Amino acid sequence: MRRNMKWFTLICCILLKFCVWIQVSGQSSEIPQTVRKGVIYKKEKSFDLAIQTNGYYLGYNIGKIHKYNYSTYFHIDLGHLKDPREQKVNQNSTIGNYLGNYIYGKQNDLWNIRIGRGVNRYFSEKSRKRGVAISMRAEAGLLIGLLKPYYLQVNERQDNINRLIDIRFSDERKEQFLSRNDIKGASGFAKGLGELNIKPGAFGRIGLGFDPGAYEKYVRAIVFGVSLDVYSGRVPIMATEKNSFLFANFFFNLQFGKRK
Repeated sequence: MRRNMKWFTLICCILLKFCVWIQVSGQSSEIPQTVRKGVIYKKEKSFDLAIQTNGYYLGYNIGKIHKYNYSTYFHIDLGHLKDPREQKVNQNSTIGNYLGNYIYGKQNDLWNIRIGRGVNRYFSEKSRKRGVAISMRAEAGLLIGLLKPYYLQVNERQDNINRLIDIRFSDERKEQFLSRNDIKGASGFAKGLGELNIKPGAFGRIGLGFDPGAYEKYVRAIVFGVSLDVYSGRVPIMATEKNSFLFANFFFNLQFGKRK
């Protein structure tokens, strides 16, 4: 645990220093502004629809435009993160109204709430009607991991009758939870919502943006990049493997919104 906290602290410091460096460089570099490149808009709001190597997230940004090529923003998103070792098993059977698919050995489902600050710096000029502006985006902040117990439907013999019951992983149920012969499928999503556990941490992202409307009223951009989620301790996603406290992903983000 002490070693994990050292990594956690180190990465948080690196992400914080990086964002400060971008902000200072953006404020200090003075670029002559023409009529076409002048600061027309002061604020912007946008939504994120993103997929990543192991999951996805939906986000919202509120930004302040300082110069035509530099802005800062507040960011919040909700996303689902999978362990790269997860493998779905198809039972090829139907339970009720859904297929009996499940992820073998999965102990918890991980959902993340990320709250942070970001900077966006354009490195290319663009005319009003044509061309694509290229930018560097970076954001970092607080990560709140929400662990929802992953329930399975299994066969259990009670009073000489085979019954279908919902179980979660525990030391007492370990053998039954990992018995492929007893598992019939995953329980419904709502099962376990009242048993959430919190795993705090920090996150950081850096990406390259391509925006055909960088200096116009509407935000419409594509961002490619890498992200890093660091937790205060190992995240118990899988019951059959050693779990990690750090997750790195490539992401692809579609961003749209409005400036005023």
